[in-house]
Amino acid sequence: MHEFILPPQKLSPFVKRIYEIDIPHPSTFEDNRIIPFGTGTITIVLKGNPRVEDANGVHHFPDYALSGQYFPTFSFDSDIPLLYYGIALKPTATHKLFDIYLADIQNDFLPLDEVIEDEADQIRQEILKTESTENRLRLLTDFMLNKVPDSIKYTHLDVVIDYIYEKKGKLKVLDLCEYEDVSRRYLEKKFNKFIGFTPGQFIRQVRFNFTCAEIAEGNSTVNDILSKFGYYDRSHFMKKFKRYHSDDLSVLTNEDGNLFKTVFSRIMRSESENNFHP
Repeated sequence: MHEFILPPQKLSPFVKRIYEIDIPHPSTFEDNRIIPFGTGTITIVLKGNPRVEDANGVHHFPDYALSGQYFPTFSFDSDIPLLYYGIALKPTATHKLFDIYLADIQNDFLPLDEVIEDEADQIRQEILKTESTENRLRLLTDFMLNKVPDSIKYTHLDVVIDYIYEKKGKLKVLDLCEYEDVSRRYLEKKFNKFIGFTPGQFIRQVRFNFTCAEIAEGNSTVNDILSKFGYYDRSHFMKKFKRYHSDDLSVLTNEDGNLFKTVFSRIMRSESENNFHP
């Protein structure tokens, strides 16, 4: 259902992971809820008829797209089996690679051929001609390696994003200002321009995502995990969770292999995915 690889070192400043999602049956919006990760995504559909449901309604998803983060959430469905490949980009990567601010495609997507022209169809056709998941993921890795610029500028924003992930969102905006010796106004301007979140929103989102990942992994009790991440009781956490999924936490705690749990049990687990330093 969900296979992935982590990028090589040269690509790691830009890419969190490259993955395959294979859903071998029709699926509904309720089955496929996605919550924001503060990243952009390149998606290439090989099989299926996906539609996206978001704040703007329901619309068809193209064969390939560069998507921003959806806030608070979005869902997708397909009336036939669905197979697609994704490249999860790190927060500032859309700008560094494609000169597109993540904030400008929030709650939206661009057909990938509007971003990289004929290359979009070329990489999709190459993947279609390739049989194994392993080789398809390797093709996408090579494709992204060709996008890496000769020089990489590492900014105040990259430093504080690193720090937020290092602390798993368990900090305040003032901590960022003190850590990087910049003003709150400066950070707010940069986050809004590049990411589309305020620093506080981004911190809270990262903390929430790490919390969900640990709940899905199931190595500690829910209450212990919530306490670890600073939620003073379950109702405090559930108010946020309900915005993205429902009021039923069993989607993360039950034994079935739903996509929501499968993805969350694996994300944010490796240092390379959560470290944005080049």
